[in-house]
Amino acid sequence: MALHDERIVRRFVAFAKNSPWILIAVGLHVILGAALSVVVIRHERQKSSASATAIAVGTTRQEPELVIPPPEEIDRRKIPDNEQVYELVSIEEEANFIPSEELPEEVDYAEPIGDPTGFDGDTGPDASTSIGVGIGGHRGDGNPSPWLQKRPGNGGAVPRGRLPVGGVAVVTEEAVLEGLRWLARHQNEDGSWSVSTLGQHCGLDSPCIPRDLELDTSFDVGMTSLALLAFLGHGISTSSMMSIVDPVAGVPHRAGEVVKKGIQWLRERQKPDGSFSDGGCFELPENDTLPTMALCEAAALARGSNVLRRNAQKALDFLIAAQKRAPDGSPWGWGIGSQQDIDERHARGELDLEGRAEASHSVDLSITCWVVMALKSAESCGFDVPEAALAGALAYGIDATGEGALESDENAFADDGREFTLHTARKAALGMLIRIFAGGDSADPFLEKAARELAADVPEVTRDQLSVDFYYWYFATLALNQYDGQGSPRKGSGKYWEPWNKGLVAALPPLQERTKKKDDCARGGWLQEARGNRRGRALYNTALNVLTLEVYYRFDNVFGAAARARPGAK
Repeated sequence: MALHDERIVRRFVAFAKNSPWILIAVGLHVILGAALSVVVIRHERQKSSASATAIAVGTTRQEPELVIPPPEEIDRRKIPDNEQVYELVSIEEEANFIPSEELPEEVDYAEPIGDPTGFDGDTGPDASTSIGVGIGGHRGDGNPSPWLQKRPGNGGAVPRGRLPVGGVAVVTEEAVLEGLRWLARHQNEDGSWSVSTLGQHCGLDSPCIPRDLELDTSFDVGMTSLALLAFLGHGISTSSMMSIVDPVAGVPHRAGEVVKKGIQWLRERQKPDGSFSDGGCFELPENDTLPTMALCEAAALARGSNVLRRNAQKALDFLIAAQKRAPDGSPWGWGIGSQQDIDERHARGELDLEGRAEASHSVDLSITCWVVMALKSAESCGFDVPEAALAGALAYGIDATGEGALESDENAFADDGREFTLHTARKAALGMLIRIFAGGDSADPFLEKAARELAADVPEVTRDQLSVDFYYWYFATLALNQYDGQGSPRKGSGKYWEPWNKGLVAALPPLQERTKKKDDCARGGWLQEARGNRRGRALYNTALNVLTLEVYYRFDNVFGAAARARPGAK
């Protein structure tokens, strides 16, 4: 050993003799560190072993049994999302339904359609239906209707909303779909519907509707509007991307195009004063009241469309100016002829005071009811309706259906040809709707009395079908649904509505042509004669009956909405 090394050893020995406690401390730390190392290494080995065991067990574990959630409860008041691409098929057809291979091409809905400014509005997922838009109306939230088939961009299918099998909803919604198919199939290329051209769309040697020279084509504006209301009532706008699959036509109908073309046809026929009739001023009321409703509802669905709103406002202004005057000069009901035209003719010397008074006081319950419905639709769609106009209509409705006035005048319901059953409760239905939509009180005893009268004459079909009255069924369904149906704040509501609705569902859908032949153009239409439908026969029947079956989700309950709007209401 070298001298240098020996010196180091001596110093270390001397240090150990002089400071033994330091060596003892160092030794203890070394021993403790070694023990801890052994513990940590052993723990990590156990952890690794446990993980391997868990993985091994997991690979052999059985998957838990799949729990199928119960069917969704469908809210029939919801409407489809117009920004989504859909194909409508019936529940029965869904199993064998093959979606279209190609989606409809994208359409620029800002494109001019006869007007330099075009339809400058569109609809979104919050698109609203007609009456109720402004007072709690039902708004679409993107959920499909019960018989919608949604087509995403990859061509796959997203399961449609579920329906309770065999439920009333299935029966009525299937009937609505078939009715919309029939209407789309019989639309003219220019967007109109006409009783004179229905048979031209069948493509068969024996069309579903043979030409009837006795049918009156002067109401084509009103009939076109009524058909449009059937589509608008289902929430279909001018920009809807929905397609209606039609086994008879063999191709899907672009629902948005059906509405867009029809609305454009109406706009092209509107006169500067807002009217639509080619005859005398308000001599054909259906040709002015129904287009007003269609334009207002189309404008509400096409949010931001200033073009449609201008057309609708002009039509609305014309209706308000047509309101007749009571003997004291206050606003009253509506009848054949416009009050504004009467005043202008008197100013020109064409009418003396007696003639002016007679024309001014000539009013009609049915015409007034249609106008009130148009005004209420307009108000709910965001248009301003003078309170005086509704107040005058309410005053007339109360007077016309007051104590002792419900007894019907048979001449008021005279019908051409066959002797149909006279439903005197028609007048009660009209009176109810005027009072409800013109701002009447839900506690009005007349409403209870009228509801009782309607419930005593529910829809039924006799063997000779002379009991069929689609007009009466439509107005009575609306009136009872508003007064006593879903959403009504009345205590014990349903007493009158439920038996009526049961009778309606049992009577109306079975009258629809339900053949399953793919080449039968009659499928989906209501083709029979009925009281009061000589002006449009199958076209009138089908459009009106679709509207009747849309009452479940088309109209918000006026009294229910008013109750919800009260301060402190939950």
